[in-house]
Amino acid sequence: MISGPLFSFSGVPAYFKAGFSLVLAGVLFPTVAVDPATLPGGVWGYGLAVVSEIGVGLLFGVLVTFILNSIRMAGQMIDVQIGYSMSQMVDPMNGMQNTLLAQYLYLMGLILFLLLDGHHTLIMGLAKSYQLVPLSAAALNGGVPLILSKTFSGAFTVALQVSAPVLAVLLISDLALGFLSRTTPQINVFLTGFLIKIVVGLFTLSFLIPLLGTVFHSIIKMIERDLYSLMRVLR
Repeated sequence: MISGPLFSFSGVPAYFKAGFSLVLAGVLFPTVAVDPATLPGGVWGYGLAVVSEIGVGLLFGVLVTFILNSIRMAGQMIDVQIGYSMSQMVDPMNGMQNTLLAQYLYLMGLILFLLLDGHHTLIMGLAKSYQLVPLSAAALNGGVPLILSKTFSGAFTVALQVSAPVLAVLLISDLALGFLSRTTPQINVFLTGFLIKIVVGLFTLSFLIPLLGTVFHSIIKMIERDLYSLMRVLR
């Protein structure tokens, strides 16, 4: 709830996060098989177990956020080439500055994430984690940073693949404007090119929007794969 998507926004009340966490814990409790012999004893043992489970949950949320931010990175790459990066706006949900297309694609990605039952994937991964990583059995080791770095590199690859068609078209338009400035110096290419790049970029992006569903199918599969890899390393 703190580091994952959807509920990690600053606008979500803390009481709602706590209440939803309690409801989710009550739903998952009957599905979790617990060996009483493995439960910690004493106040210190219980406290360490709580810290361990909080760490596992934070890692899960960070990993999923890395993957979903690939759509935001794709929008930022497009914004840099179009010129929208000069007009950044404050994102009240995250408390940070963001570009126009990056925010648009990220919000659309969250809608697709819900429509494609990505939240069910997270809940099933949470239930599965108690089988792969038993209570108070998680151990941080050198494999965790490796998994997170691989996840980040995979998210960057997805962002580059999503933005590549728009970037290629904008590169061609830059070359055409460069030739135009050499052949007709009287034309103010800077002012004309700014408008042309916006129109060309948005027109190309409009053809890619229907394909985002296919992209999010692969993103959800990536979430399942990387969550399993992380749980296997934590044990």
